[in-house]
Amino acid sequence: MRNIRKRVNFSATTELLSQSPHQQGDERFLTIQNAHPTETTISDISSNNGQTEDGKNGIAERPRRQQAATALADPMGLTVVYEPDEGTPAVNIIFVHGLGGTSRKTWCWNRDADYFWPQEWLPLETGLGQARILSFGYNAHYASAGPKNILSITDFARSLLFEMKHALDKDSRELEIGTVPTVFVAHSMGGLVVKKAYILAQNDTQYEEVFKSTRAILFLSTPHRGTNLAELLNKILSVSIFNHSAKQYVAELKQNSPTLQDINEQFRNIAPRLQTFSFFETQQTALGPRMIMVLEKDSSILGYPHELSKPLDADHHNVCKFSSQQDPNYISVRNAIRSVMPKTNMVERSTKVPPLDEMDLRKIELIFSVSSAPQDDLEHFRSLWMPGSCEWVLSRPELHSWIEDNSSRSRILFVSGLPGSGKSVLSSFIIRHLQEMDYSCQYYFFRYGDQAKRSIGLMLRSLAYQIASQSPEARTRMEKLADDAVRLEKAEARTIWQKVFSSRIFKLQLQKPLYWIIDALDECEAPEKVVDVVSSIYQSQTSLRIMFVGRKTQALSTAFQRMNSLVEVNELHVDGTKADLEAYVARETQYMRGGPKIKARVIQTINELARGNFLWLRLVLGEILQCHTESEMEEALMELPADLEPLYQRMANALANTSRPGDRVLSKKILTWVICSQRALLLDELSEALQPEHDILDLRPTIHQVCGDFVVVDSKGHVEMVHQTAREYLIKTPGLEHSIIPRTGHKDLLLKCISYLSALQRRHKIQRPTTQVFAHYAATCWPYHLRLSAASLDHTTLLVLSQFFQGPSVLFWIQLLAQQDHLRTLVFASQNIMYYLGRKSKVDEESSPLTHRLQEKEMLELWATDLVKIVGKFGAQLVKYPRSIHDLVPALCPSTSAIYQHSRQRKTKQTISVGGSPRQQWDDCLSKFSAGRDHQAQEIVCLDRYFVILTSEGTLRLYDTVTGQPSKRIVHGERVLTFKFSATYEKCVTYGFRTTKVWQVHDVRHLCSITNPNNAKALDVAFSADESTVITCSDDRRVRQCHWDSSARAWEALDMKIESDGADGRQFNSPRRVAFNADGTRLAVAFRGFPLMVWDMYTADLVGRCERISDRNKSRQDLHTDVGPICWNPVTGHVLGLYNDGCVFKWYPSEVDSQEIPTIATGIHCSSGGALFLTNSTDGALKVWDFHHFSIVYQLSCHGPVTDIALSPDGRRIYDIRDTFCNVWEPNALIRLAETDEKSSDSSSTTAESTQLSLSSEASNEVKEPLTALSIGARTSSFCTGDEVGVLRLHMANVEASQQIAQGFLPVDHVVWSQDERYLVTADLGGRLNVRLMDGPGSSSSYRIVLEVKSGIGLQQALVRPTSEHLLISTVTLVELWSLQSNSLITTIPNTSPCSQWINHPQDSSSVLRVSFSEIHVFQWADLAQKATFSLDRGSGRMRVERSESEASKVPSVYFPMTPDGNRNAVDQAIVSDTCGCLVIQTSSPSGQRHRTLQYLVIDPREMSMPHTDTEGIAMITAHALPTAVATRVQRILGFVMKNPRRRNHGLVEDSKSTGEEILTFIDHDDWVCSCLVEGYHRPLTIDKKIKRHFFLPQDWVNLDNLRLATVSREGQLFYPRNGEVAVISNWLQNEWSE
Repeated sequence: MRNIRKRVNFSATTELLSQSPHQQGDERFLTIQNAHPTETTISDISSNNGQTEDGKNGIAERPRRQQAATALADPMGLTVVYEPDEGTPAVNIIFVHGLGGTSRKTWCWNRDADYFWPQEWLPLETGLGQARILSFGYNAHYASAGPKNILSITDFARSLLFEMKHALDKDSRELEIGTVPTVFVAHSMGGLVVKKAYILAQNDTQYEEVFKSTRAILFLSTPHRGTNLAELLNKILSVSIFNHSAKQYVAELKQNSPTLQDINEQFRNIAPRLQTFSFFETQQTALGPRMIMVLEKDSSILGYPHELSKPLDADHHNVCKFSSQQDPNYISVRNAIRSVMPKTNMVERSTKVPPLDEMDLRKIELIFSVSSAPQDDLEHFRSLWMPGSCEWVLSRPELHSWIEDNSSRSRILFVSGLPGSGKSVLSSFIIRHLQEMDYSCQYYFFRYGDQAKRSIGLMLRSLAYQIASQSPEARTRMEKLADDAVRLEKAEARTIWQKVFSSRIFKLQLQKPLYWIIDALDECEAPEKVVDVVSSIYQSQTSLRIMFVGRKTQALSTAFQRMNSLVEVNELHVDGTKADLEAYVARETQYMRGGPKIKARVIQTINELARGNFLWLRLVLGEILQCHTESEMEEALMELPADLEPLYQRMANALANTSRPGDRVLSKKILTWVICSQRALLLDELSEALQPEHDILDLRPTIHQVCGDFVVVDSKGHVEMVHQTAREYLIKTPGLEHSIIPRTGHKDLLLKCISYLSALQRRHKIQRPTTQVFAHYAATCWPYHLRLSAASLDHTTLLVLSQFFQGPSVLFWIQLLAQQDHLRTLVFASQNIMYYLGRKSKVDEESSPLTHRLQEKEMLELWATDLVKIVGKFGAQLVKYPRSIHDLVPALCPSTSAIYQHSRQRKTKQTISVGGSPRQQWDDCLSKFSAGRDHQAQEIVCLDRYFVILTSEGTLRLYDTVTGQPSKRIVHGERVLTFKFSATYEKCVTYGFRTTKVWQVHDVRHLCSITNPNNAKALDVAFSADESTVITCSDDRRVRQCHWDSSARAWEALDMKIESDGADGRQFNSPRRVAFNADGTRLAVAFRGFPLMVWDMYTADLVGRCERISDRNKSRQDLHTDVGPICWNPVTGHVLGLYNDGCVFKWYPSEVDSQEIPTIATGIHCSSGGALFLTNSTDGALKVWDFHHFSIVYQLSCHGPVTDIALSPDGRRIYDIRDTFCNVWEPNALIRLAETDEKSSDSSSTTAESTQLSLSSEASNEVKEPLTALSIGARTSSFCTGDEVGVLRLHMANVEASQQIAQGFLPVDHVVWSQDERYLVTADLGGRLNVRLMDGPGSSSSYRIVLEVKSGIGLQQALVRPTSEHLLISTVTLVELWSLQSNSLITTIPNTSPCSQWINHPQDSSSVLRVSFSEIHVFQWADLAQKATFSLDRGSGRMRVERSESEASKVPSVYFPMTPDGNRNAVDQAIVSDTCGCLVIQTSSPSGQRHRTLQYLVIDPREMSMPHTDTEGIAMITAHALPTAVATRVQRILGFVMKNPRRRNHGLVEDSKSTGEEILTFIDHDDWVCSCLVEGYHRPLTIDKKIKRHFFLPQDWVNLDNLRLATVSREGQLFYPRNGEVAVISNWLQNEWSE
């Protein structure tokens, strides 16, 4: 019987209706067959306009059952479609089908497996080859027979999550989804499944990795808001005679169903983490004889702010399948997938890029002080991009060759255009294009409205950050900057370029070029300097492609022409293309009111007048679209201005004609803030800045209402001018009601900021600065407005500033800056206050002296000095403890300082008081310390993390630049003639008499030794650029090299011609001076009687001769002026030097003329940043010079001949060696100069003047001799000091002036006072010991020598008996006992334990203890007879602390020279408590690698009366470990302090004797003075684990010599030496610090 087919027509359907339950998502027939001879068949001809898979109309030729079987073969669950050949996938791309679909056929054109594009095409695309591609299948066969299906979208989502967590690949290995980024591509209902899965993953910790790894979702015709066709489908299934049933998941697709509303509401809150693409269908789907739109656009898009939506020319079925790789729909989807790849930091797997974990990211953020790429700027300009626009630029040959050039050379492309022509949008388009092509692209947008974003330094740091984020090789090199403590945030642009790019990035050998897009070059603070800085890219081993975008100026054209000789420079001039302009007009006028005729006229007129100016176009269209009638439109078209300036005039007139005066006032205030602010303000910041005068409810619409189109608010809430040209119009056009005078505007903003800050104390929100959105701007930016304002023209600003600095808010301001780690603002404020005072003084010259306000000026000048000193001396502690500015910091400042006087006048409670001989005023000396008494310090070099001193025995001593403490030692083993660090500071070469050695700096590892040639002494040594070769130039006029990292290490003489006859026919002698440049590519040589010459190391050719102008007329036989010390500027390539007559000169080797200036100098050094150089003279004076201006910026007068000098890399500090000491100077002038940012054009005219006023300064410093010995009285607060030149001074209690009691010739090594203060024992370095006896009472007393002992070199200790009857002298070999009553020697015993400490017995005044590393010996004071010996049971003393040898006390080097591995156990310190009898000792033992292990032990002397014995019967006492909480914190133990001391007559009585409580005090590793409680008089000995912090030491107080001498009195006074004086700090023990 012939089958009868009954065709059922539907008015609407979905993909679900158009697909068979057994066939795939693109199946065109839904056939329900009857088992009876007569069948009822429902046939739905859906896609491809009813065509079958062979392209013909009618029923498919493939049998239905065969199709069903093929469909069922598509796998369920999560299966891998494509796996990269090797390595971990860069990203997972998961495809999720829709309702009625399957995991494969849904994505196949005509169900043909050859068109399964996720497998066949996608892996072949550029940038996608390393992606793993997967497909998820689930049972969404809506027409399956059986009972009602209860599965829901949530069930499918849970199944997807389960598969992602637990699915295996074909080899049964876990897929580990979540370890790399994930991207979803979902069709139809599959998009809802993915959304629900993402929501569930967020709330389930077991799927946390899945949630975090999801980066993007591509929705292909997803019914986000449902469809009415779902309800119809369920009705059909319910009434089916073939046992079909309604489905829960189909019901959930109903339009605005509760399920969809719930999904959308939850997804809305978490979608911002993702990048979302929504593609929607534009063709109707064939349904039988009818054509129906399955999903409308409104349901297919989310409508979220950052969503990217695009139409596809396809129906509901074919929106997810494509006919070829050239199909425009496929290209759109492919590009979307590829565009999200760069956001996952993925590149081609050939580069093997590991994921950038949070720790690595944080490290490079700290290095470059940049938290991210300038993504906000890119997104801002990208949001202005119109789909389809800018694509014309890809066909331009200039851009094509710049991108596709296969050579390794670097290139520059300058893209120029007129203002408003859309250059920044074009830049964002090119950036996105390069990212889609998987090129390594870095970018930066200069922004004229944000002073910070105009910085060249920030641009370079941002580029470096992006490179490090994307390249593991670059990141490895960059991380070493952090290890070297390089500070880039405040570094000058050339320094950053040299340290980061020239020294590191240029040495990378990447397979692909690096592409840089630098937008708005003309808005940079110094555009020509940018071009000049990057001109050395031709030296890079990796190809650099730099695109500069900006307005063309004559200066830039000249800069690029000059650069063209080094690197290829091409230009591409662009204006907005006609097609882009017309498309923009068409889009904006699409919904314009009015008939077709007026619309056509608007479009035609605007297109004719636009002339490539998008800004003009945007403003004009905005004006026209506001018209309400066609006549208004006609009138607007007739009055259209032809250019931007007339347009701005119309806009300004409109603002002036506003009907409300209040709006005009508000408008001008907003314009003033937007034009004059240092950076773009946020809406909340501007709103608070306008208060209380203008309390605006909603600022965003108000801005548009009162400022028109002059001001815009971007998507991030930044308030900015519409364009730089609009800003210039309002500034430069006089007579406008809304014209802005910058100097007046800056003054208004300054006064507002100061007024706001003055109220900080009243706000009581200082601990919550985030609640005051304007606080950060006011605190950091008022110095900027002070500099640019007209404040000097009247007294208003002077009075306001004076009141601010006299009031309490100034300290809250500093606290706020410290909380935000922005203390550099204090330096800016200091610099600009000095600049303001200079201008004010010039103005006041024309007025009466009675009106000059001298008191206010003097007060501000004092504060200007204090602000810089506060940063230098307290900066690190203030950032950690901001509140300390109120009490601790003022107390530690000089008594004449402004902050100290401020604290006293306001009667601020101070937690400490400083007496003794404290400093009265600030000085420039940061510290002074001994560089070694046994050997002469010869040279000093400053790196980033260390400064290095070479001593005469051939040792390089490395000191930490932050703490000044010794850190490492490089021991060459013989005298070193010259040494050099590599450009990266990673390696060091030392050249001795017999050998040359190469070292790894960070671990002081010896890499190799090279035997030196005979009869040749190297004058200079250097590394090659790649650090693989060492180069020398010797006194035999030979240049040699050695490849130290090769197996055959030997010196090889180069064929250099410096040994040939001189150019004047005279024979060269040995070179006087030799200097290699930083990378060893050039050599400067000075011969006696000849000009300075420079050779090229690559070509061995003479580059040039520096002939002095005064020598050019001399005859051939006349001698030229001899050249003295020379050095290279490592950044500019100039040679700096001194002539013998004292003149300093600079010369570029390829130029004929040099520049010189008369001075008196004997030494010269250039900073590594190249901006400054330093000279010294025979009288000890130091001069710091600005290299570029060749002028002095700072001069220091200080007595004493200088051996060598150095400048820190940041230019803040000066280091010099005088005699055996190293001085570290930190002048205010250099700090201000180091913090100076190059100003915008508004301030450029004042920069030079400011520099002279603020920086050109002279200082005279009296640096006192360092103290070498300190002893305090046991009964009074008197103390005695000895210094480096043998001066002994007595400081009596309650007497201001000190008394000099002796003058020797050698340093005082020991000062010891008897307990009754009658005897004073002193000894010098030569071992001469004197005992002095006090004559006279009290302050009128004096000391006379009663005993002289010549103990010889090696005196270790002197100790007086408590009864003052005996004196014990311990030397390295002997122990002597002297009677102080008869002044005679009693006895002598051998010193069998020279590394021990002698102390008085805490409980028996007739006994003395010798504490050694493992024993305690008890001797009688009367005759040194040994009474007992106790071994220390150190079983419980296992708390150990590692220290370098330089931090631990050393055995005397004369008798026990310190070898690299150390050789002695020692007792470094022994402290006794008089109250509880507690003994605390510090021991040290060698632990290899030049480190010593310290142990802090606590001994109860009571155990000596009842010791325990070991198995051999040896008496033992227990040495307890100091509590871990204390031991790990201790840097130096100070001593014991009575808990409750009170003075009675001349003795001390304490209430705590009965309780046995005493306080152990120490200095911790953060330089805080701390304490903990000790108990044990009538109870077991215990030390409280609770540590109290009291106050910190200023940075310039802390060095190893000072720490070793610091001590405390029994009453609790701290005696601390600094700069040759002693500070006595009281009242600190009663106050515990808490932040």
